[in-house]
Amino acid sequence: MPDKKLALLSIIRKANKLLLSKDILYSFKKGIIYYVFIASDASEKTKLRYIRKCEYYHVPYDTDHTSEDISRAIGKLNVMTIGITDKGFADTLIKKGGEENG
Repeated sequence: MPDKKLALLSIIRKANKLLLSKDILYSFKKGIIYYVFIASDASEKTKLRYIRKCEYYHVPYDTDHTSEDISRAIGKLNVMTIGITDKGFADTLIKKGGEENG
């Protein structure tokens, strides 16, 4: 059965409501990141960096999916992190599968 969160990522990408990798780190201060996907196979340094930012700014995050799963869902290659910039989509993701940090 396909993951509902990953299925929603395709719609979010088409709506142009996501950021990739380092753009996410710069956007936390602006308050425009509402949910973050961190690939389970990302390096420990990458995971730690993004998890710390998420926890500091109280942003829910997901580490349940691999880079391959995330990449396939949005049609890009080698994506390790995705930030959702729409509150409505973030709320829907939380409802679909919960949040990892709270």
